[in-house]
Amino acid sequence: MQFFRRLEPIGNVVPTGPFTLTSRKVLGNVIERVIFELGGGALTKAMITNLVVRLNGKVVLGPISAANLQTQNTYLTIVNDVARLTIDFTELTSRSIQGQLMGSIDTDASGVTDFTIEGTITGATTPTMIAYAQMRSPSSMSAARGFDPRTKGLIRFLIPTAISESGAGEFQRDLNYGSKGNSLIKRVFIHSTILTSFRAKRDSLDIFEGVTQALGEFITEENGRLWQTNMFVYDPLQDGNQPDAVPTRVVTPDGKAREANFEWLFTVSGAGTNTCYVDGYSTLGDL
Repeated sequence: MQFFRRLEPIGNVVPTGPFTLTSRKVLGNVIERVIFELGGGALTKAMITNLVVRLNGKVVLGPISAANLQTQNTYLTIVNDVARLTIDFTELTSRSIQGQLMGSIDTDASGVTDFTIEGTITGATTPTMIAYAQMRSPSSMSAARGFDPRTKGLIRFLIPTAISESGAGEFQRDLNYGSKGNSLIKRVFIHSTILTSFRAKRDSLDIFEGVTQALGEFITEENGRLWQTNMFVYDPLQDGNQPDAVPTRVVTPDGKAREANFEWLFTVSGAGTNTCYVDGYSTLGDL
């Protein structure tokens, strides 16, 4: 059963300063999304930065600005409303309910005892914020309903990497996707004004070869995504099929597991910064 609840008051909602939401109402449930209503005097998404989601003190999403999060949400076809900001852990356009809910936070299966969202407001006047959660009972995701019990502990993560370039060319760079290297990558968001094309290799095999901005826009919009200005997306799940998420660990012929070797290659037009976010699935213990 799905339900929608108003969460506890958000602490320290001030014109300039950090705010914190710690919720016990979500515990024992599956968290699909959290929605913030922004009100009061001149509080906009552009004024909210350093958003993070912490589970048991560990950051699983962010830091990210509300503006960048909204740009990603809009690409994923989540409504862009000036008074509301969504932090979504599901995959809304999946081709199955099992795929849709993969990544939502089953607080029992993940052992979550502390759920906290933090952020910083800068330049508001008399801001107000109210938080709501869309949740469901763990029993609604049982094996009897077609859900794979092996995925119950998987949660959505969104991990940033900032890459500075000093000039034009193609450069190989590293991206952060968790400390244990045992994840599934569902996409990479790249916020940039200098990126002209992008390549990805896994164990020397090209899996996304030399795709330009124009071609990236074409192939993702064919699948219903909404391409955004100054953001490039490598999206293995653009057609809504969760099995296409890219594993960061491989099993060798002798049955041993090892971390895959990724090469992320950025072609840029000049100096600037590529702000990247790896969006994927992992367990709390592997992040």
